Amino acid sequence: MKKITPKQYASALYEAVKDKSGAELKSSFNNFLALVWQHKDWKNLAKILTSFGHIYNQQEGITEAVAVSAQKLSPAIFHKLEHWLAEQTQKKVILKTEVDQSLLGGVVIKYDDLILDGSLKTQLANLKNQLNS
Repeated sequence: MKKITPKQYASALYEAVKDKSGAELKSSFNNFLALVWQHKDWKNLAKILTSFGHIYNQQEGITEAVAVSAQKLSPAIFHKLEHWLAEQTQKKVILKTEVDQSLLGGVVIKYDDLILDGSLKTQLANLKNQLNS
């Protein structure tokens, strides 16, 4: 029997549960878990769920982003960043924040496969490199 990859499981789970709710959703999910158990792939559940999250976000037009700053972002700045990212990606944005005091100031935004580095730390390093050239 051919081995089922976590991505294949995740894709099948998405197809099984999309547009379902209540008892129908619970039944589909229980059937999925029974399939995983039957194939003895329970050790891959974490990978399956991670893949499911990626597939779900892609299919539902959602992008996850992280804004890293030297101090906690104010609610106003958080919402501006979230709105700007939604405009840039044309998707619904789930924005998470992290604090990294080594940045000194500014913000580093990570989403999809992009990193937008507007940190003071990077700007100072770039200036130093230009002066040393």
